[in-house]
Amino acid sequence: MKRLFRALFAAGSSRAVPPVVIGFFFLLYIGIAFFTDETLITLMTFTRKSLILAVLLALIPLNSVFRLVRETIRFLRMRSALSGKTKEGVEEMFDEVVEIAVSATAPALESRLAAVGYKTRRSGNVIAAWQGISSFPVRLFFLAGTFCLFTGILITTTSRSSLRKMVVEGDPFPTQNGSGGTVERITLANSTGPILSRTLTMEVAPTDSGSRKRIFGLYPPSRHDGAFIYPRYLGLALYLRFTAPDMPAGYEAPSFLNIYPPGKEENVVIPGSPYRVVFNIPEPESGSERYISYMSGDITFRFKLLKGKDVLFTGSVPGGGEFVRDGFRLVLPDVRRLVVTDFIKDNGVLFIWWSALFFGAAGVLWLPIRGLFPRREMLFRFDQGVTTACSFADGGARKHAGVFHEMLDMIDAKRVETPVI
Repeated sequence: MKRLFRALFAAGSSRAVPPVVIGFFFLLYIGIAFFTDETLITLMTFTRKSLILAVLLALIPLNSVFRLVRETIRFLRMRSALSGKTKEGVEEMFDEVVEIAVSATAPALESRLAAVGYKTRRSGNVIAAWQGISSFPVRLFFLAGTFCLFTGILITTTSRSSLRKMVVEGDPFPTQNGSGGTVERITLANSTGPILSRTLTMEVAPTDSGSRKRIFGLYPPSRHDGAFIYPRYLGLALYLRFTAPDMPAGYEAPSFLNIYPPGKEENVVIPGSPYRVVFNIPEPESGSERYISYMSGDITFRFKLLKGKDVLFTGSVPGGGEFVRDGFRLVLPDVRRLVVTDFIKDNGVLFIWWSALFFGAAGVLWLPIRGLFPRREMLFRFDQGVTTACSFADGGARKHAGVFHEMLDMIDAKRVETPVI
């Protein structure tokens, strides 16, 4: 049973697992690309519906856990070996292991190692030497980042849900349980930040008077009722009244138009009639004024009235105003700002953010440790006329190997004292 467990652990913690799994999904991606343009979406759909693909993707975070355990065990055993406590299985933790049928004394080796910058510790018949800082925290952060990244991808692929809704000024904030509060104001303003030129905020007053007002912006995405809030498009909510000579009863109803930026068109079909009204907001003469009307709310609409495919006439009407011509009447008594918003439930995003933090920490630590303070370790054990020498280096391996082989030459040439053990 122990042998089987060790074999499974060795296979699960193999460095080959991530590239093999990623390679398989890459080949699958290429195959799907021959049949559809939406390759990534199709691949995610296949993975969500296929238990085999989901399990295969889960092998990468599982491999990261196994490697974390293996690295932790190795680190602890290495510390124990350097302190002289561990004897069994020490050789497999080092890069190079050499046995010499000569025994040596410690003082000469310790003096030489100290002369070339190594710290030493003697415990019984064992000498440990080291310099630099261990890269174990870097590997720990890297593997934790890998685990979080692919766990996030797995969760996103298999359980992500998205719902697109209209967030309209004066209306309830759309949530599943209906307790989102009321949208007080939507604001588009110039930004002084280094990334975004403009900021968009949605101010929501709570239903409970004792609660605080919430503000949802563009970035970082806010979270409400278990969903991330992603504003997508600007638009306008109109209350429209329309009458025509052949429609004495008229028509009136709210309409939601995605007509920003200026120049973009969207139409309102008058039900039960051949009429259709196409709205847009005219482009400003100056590009810098492109969003001023949306910010102020002082908006004048241009429209085309169509009967079937024929354009009867064009005109303009301000928000809160009306247009009358040839028996036709178009009134916009109410105009409010709206934001087409995605409500995305995706807990995988949290893991992906954590992975970015772990990878960032690993990168910050790795460069100075590897470049300035690489870890180098040596272990010498003298036992019954045989010296076992072990060497390990995280960086600067050539220089470390030179020192290590110099120690071996000293032992082999018997240029040290006869041991007294």
